[in-house]
Amino acid sequence: MRIIRISNNTIKIVLTQQDLIMLEIDFSKCDRNSPESKKLVDILLNLLRRSGFYDIGSKIFVEIFEEFTGGCVVYITKKNNYKPNSESSSLLDVMFQTDSVKELIELCSMLESSIGIFIRSSILYYSDNIYRLLISFPKTHIKQVARTIKKLKCYSSNDRLVIAQTKEHYNLLINSNALNKISELYK
Repeated sequence: MRIIRISNNTIKIVLTQQDLIMLEIDFSKCDRNSPESKKLVDILLNLLRRSGFYDIGSKIFVEIFEEFTGGCVVYITKKNNYKPNSESSSLLDVMFQTDSVKELIELCSMLESSIGIFIRSSILYYSDNIYRLLISFPKTHIKQVARTIKKLKCYSSNDRLVIAQTKEHYNLLINSNALNKISELYK
Protein backbone atom coordinates (compact mmCIF):
# COMPACT_ATOMS: atom_id res chain seq x y z
CA MET A 1 0.00 0.00 0.00
CA ARG A 2 1.28 3.45 -0.92
CA ILE A 3 -0.15 6.73 0.32
CA ILE A 4 0.65 9.81 -1.79
CA ARG A 5 -0.36 13.39 -1.03
CA ILE A 6 -1.52 14.97 -4.30
CA SER A 7 -2.56 18.34 -2.87
CA ASN A 8 -3.44 19.92 0.47
CA ASN A 9 -6.85 18.31 0.34
CA THR A 10 -6.40 15.16 -1.78
CA ILE A 11 -4.51 11.95 -1.20
CA LYS A 12 -4.06 8.92 -3.39
CA ILE A 13 -3.86 5.41 -1.94
CA VAL A 14 -2.54 2.63 -4.17
CA LEU A 15 -3.52 -0.88 -3.11
CA THR A 16 -2.08 -4.00 -4.72
CA GLN A 17 -4.05 -7.19 -5.20
CA GLN A 18 -2.23 -8.61 -2.15
CA ASP A 19 -3.28 -5.56 -0.08
CA LEU A 20 -6.93 -6.19 -0.99
CA ILE A 21 -6.63 -9.87 -0.08
CA MET A 22 -5.02 -8.97 3.25
CA LEU A 23 -7.84 -6.48 3.97
CA GLU A 24 -10.40 -9.12 2.89
CA ILE A 25 -11.83 -6.85 0.18
CA ASP A 26 -13.36 -8.33 -2.98
CA PHE A 27 -12.96 -5.51 -5.50
CA SER A 28 -15.46 -7.10 -7.90
CA LYS A 29 -18.16 -6.28 -5.29
CA CYS A 30 -17.07 -2.64 -4.94
CA ASP A 31 -19.71 -0.44 -6.48
CA ARG A 32 -21.25 2.90 -5.60
CA ASN A 33 -22.64 2.63 -2.05
CA SER A 34 -22.02 -1.12 -1.87
CA PRO A 35 -21.15 -2.62 1.54
CA GLU A 36 -17.77 -3.72 0.14
CA SER A 37 -16.92 -0.16 -0.96
CA LYS A 38 -17.98 1.23 2.41
CA LYS A 39 -15.85 -1.40 4.15
CA LEU A 40 -12.79 -0.44 2.07
CA VAL A 41 -13.28 3.28 2.73
CA ASP A 42 -13.81 2.68 6.47
CA ILE A 43 -10.61 0.61 6.68
CA LEU A 44 -8.60 3.29 4.85
CA LEU A 45 -10.03 6.16 6.93
CA ASN A 46 -9.27 4.32 10.18
CA LEU A 47 -5.74 3.63 8.97
CA LEU A 48 -5.23 7.28 8.05
CA ARG A 49 -6.63 8.51 11.38
CA ARG A 50 -4.45 6.16 13.41
CA SER A 51 -1.31 6.97 11.45
CA GLY A 52 -1.88 10.72 11.75
CA PHE A 53 -0.85 11.02 8.08
CA TYR A 54 -3.90 12.97 7.02
CA ASP A 55 -6.46 15.18 8.73
CA ILE A 56 -9.59 13.84 7.06
CA GLY A 57 -12.20 16.34 8.19
CA SER A 58 -15.91 15.62 8.31
CA LYS A 59 -16.90 15.60 4.62
CA ILE A 60 -14.96 13.75 1.96
CA PHE A 61 -15.28 12.74 -1.68
CA VAL A 62 -13.97 9.26 -2.55
CA GLU A 63 -13.19 7.82 -5.97
CA ILE A 64 -12.04 4.21 -6.45
CA PHE A 65 -10.52 2.95 -9.70
CA GLU A 66 -9.52 -0.60 -10.58
CA GLU A 67 -5.92 -1.17 -11.62
CA PHE A 68 -5.11 -3.64 -14.42
CA THR A 69 -2.79 -5.43 -11.96
CA GLY A 70 -5.76 -6.50 -9.82
CA GLY A 71 -5.37 -3.77 -7.24
CA CYS A 72 -7.05 -0.39 -7.04
CA VAL A 73 -6.38 3.31 -6.59
CA VAL A 74 -8.40 5.35 -4.10
CA TYR A 75 -8.57 9.15 -4.14
CA ILE A 76 -9.83 10.83 -0.97
CA THR A 77 -10.57 14.56 -1.12
CA LYS A 78 -11.57 16.74 1.82
CA LYS A 79 -14.63 18.82 1.05
CA ASN A 80 -14.23 21.25 3.99
CA ASN A 81 -12.04 22.02 6.98
CA TYR A 82 -9.14 23.23 4.90
CA LYS A 83 -7.98 26.73 4.17
CA PRO A 84 -6.41 27.31 0.76
CA ASN A 85 -3.83 30.03 0.52
CA SER A 86 -5.24 33.46 -0.28
CA GLU A 87 -3.85 33.61 -3.82
CA SER A 88 -5.35 30.29 -4.93
CA SER A 89 -8.65 31.04 -3.20
CA SER A 90 -9.14 34.10 -5.41
CA LEU A 91 -8.46 32.11 -8.60
CA LEU A 92 -10.58 29.48 -10.31
CA ASP A 93 -9.09 26.70 -12.44
CA VAL A 94 -10.85 25.26 -15.48
CA MET A 95 -9.62 22.35 -17.59
CA PHE A 96 -10.48 21.88 -21.28
CA GLN A 97 -10.00 18.53 -23.04
CA THR A 98 -9.79 17.64 -26.71
CA ASP A 99 -8.24 14.93 -28.86
CA SER A 100 -7.80 17.19 -31.90
CA VAL A 101 -4.89 19.56 -32.48
CA LYS A 102 -7.10 21.66 -34.77
CA GLU A 103 -9.78 21.91 -32.08
CA LEU A 104 -7.13 22.80 -29.48
CA ILE A 105 -5.81 25.64 -31.65
CA GLU A 106 -9.34 26.93 -32.31
CA LEU A 107 -10.18 26.66 -28.60
CA CYS A 108 -7.11 28.67 -27.60
CA SER A 109 -7.81 31.29 -30.23
CA MET A 110 -11.42 31.69 -29.04
CA LEU A 111 -10.37 31.87 -25.37
CA GLU A 112 -7.61 34.34 -26.18
CA SER A 113 -9.93 36.67 -28.07
CA SER A 114 -12.89 36.49 -25.66
CA ILE A 115 -11.44 36.15 -22.13
CA GLY A 116 -7.67 36.29 -22.61
CA ILE A 117 -7.39 39.47 -20.59
CA PHE A 118 -8.74 37.69 -17.48
CA ILE A 119 -6.56 34.58 -17.67
CA ARG A 120 -3.71 34.55 -15.14
CA SER A 121 -2.06 31.30 -16.24
CA SER A 122 -2.47 28.61 -18.89
CA ILE A 123 -0.73 25.22 -19.00
CA LEU A 124 -0.99 22.39 -21.54
CA TYR A 125 -0.83 18.67 -20.66
CA TYR A 126 -0.92 15.63 -22.95
CA SER A 127 -1.50 11.88 -22.57
CA ASP A 128 -2.77 9.11 -24.86
CA ASN A 129 -3.78 11.47 -27.70
CA ILE A 130 -5.69 13.74 -25.30
CA TYR A 131 -4.78 17.40 -24.75
CA ARG A 132 -5.79 19.10 -21.51
CA LEU A 133 -5.50 22.88 -21.24
CA LEU A 134 -5.67 24.30 -17.70
CA ILE A 135 -6.44 27.97 -17.27
CA SER A 136 -6.68 30.07 -14.10
CA PHE A 137 -8.63 33.30 -13.80
CA PRO A 138 -9.91 35.51 -10.97
CA LYS A 139 -13.21 34.39 -9.48
CA THR A 140 -14.44 37.96 -9.90
CA HIS A 141 -14.76 37.33 -13.65
CA ILE A 142 -16.63 34.03 -13.46
CA LYS A 143 -19.72 35.35 -15.30
CA GLN A 144 -17.75 36.49 -18.34
CA VAL A 145 -15.79 33.23 -18.45
CA ALA A 146 -18.92 31.09 -17.98
CA ARG A 147 -20.60 32.75 -20.98
CA THR A 148 -17.60 31.91 -23.14
CA ILE A 149 -17.33 28.35 -21.85
CA LYS A 150 -21.01 27.71 -22.70
CA LYS A 151 -20.25 28.47 -26.35
CA LEU A 152 -17.36 25.99 -26.54
CA LYS A 153 -17.93 22.49 -27.86
CA CYS A 154 -15.12 20.65 -26.08
CA TYR A 155 -15.27 19.04 -22.65
CA SER A 156 -14.49 21.31 -19.69
CA SER A 157 -14.32 20.79 -15.92
CA ASN A 158 -13.47 22.81 -12.84
CA ASP A 159 -13.41 19.80 -10.51
CA ARG A 160 -10.29 19.98 -8.31
CA LEU A 161 -9.80 16.20 -8.43
CA VAL A 162 -9.88 16.09 -12.24
CA ILE A 163 -7.33 18.91 -12.33
CA ALA A 164 -5.11 17.22 -9.71
CA GLN A 165 -5.25 13.94 -11.66
CA THR A 166 -4.34 15.79 -14.85
CA LYS A 167 -1.27 17.34 -13.18
CA GLU A 168 -0.26 13.97 -11.78
CA HIS A 169 -0.87 11.62 -14.72
CA TYR A 170 -0.53 13.76 -17.86
CA ASN A 171 2.73 14.90 -19.43
CA LEU A 172 3.44 18.62 -19.21
CA LEU A 173 3.88 20.10 -22.71
CA ILE A 174 3.76 23.86 -22.13
CA ASN A 175 4.27 25.09 -18.56
CA SER A 176 3.38 28.78 -19.00
CA ASN A 177 1.47 31.02 -21.36
CA ALA A 178 0.14 28.02 -23.32
CA LEU A 179 -2.94 29.90 -24.46
CA ASN A 180 -0.93 32.59 -26.26
CA LYS A 181 1.58 30.16 -27.72
CA ILE A 182 -1.08 27.88 -29.16
CA SER A 183 -3.40 30.65 -30.41
CA GLU A 184 -0.47 32.07 -32.41
CA LEU A 185 -0.65 28.90 -34.54
CA TYR A 186 -4.16 29.95 -35.59
CA LYS A 187 -2.91 33.18 -37.14
